[in-house]
Amino acid sequence: MKMTGLNHFTINVVDLEKSKEFYENVLGLQSCGFVDMGDHRLTYYQLPQNVKLELIQYDDPDIPVPFKPTHVGMYRHFCLETDSLDEVMENCRKYGVTVLQEPAYVEKLEFRNILILDPNGVEIEIIEI
Repeated sequence: MKMTGLNHFTINVVDLEKSKEFYENVLGLQSCGFVDMGDHRLTYYQLPQNVKLELIQYDDPDIPVPFKPTHVGMYRHFCLETDSLDEVMENCRKYGVTVLQEPAYVEKLEFRNILILDPNGVEIEIIEI
């Protein structure tokens, strides 16, 4: 047995409309589908290499529990690559996105990156190699 690829990752959204605005306008992702599951809805966005982002909006959601980036035993963030980190930063300013770390060069990793939060409090790292 072997893993042959990454299919999708999922975010349980707080506000679907704000999430759609963020992923479409700030990050420039293209919507690629919608499925009504009855008690929740799935909205998909296409990422490179045939990977999808799946946003779930539940009819009866639980209240999120706050966490710190240094908490262990939890998923922390996903990382996207861009060809223009400056344009990402410009979009973040334009749409009022929370920026945890402004664009900076990470010498040990040899790339520039930015850390931002989506409308659901999900941390996203974006790198420019």
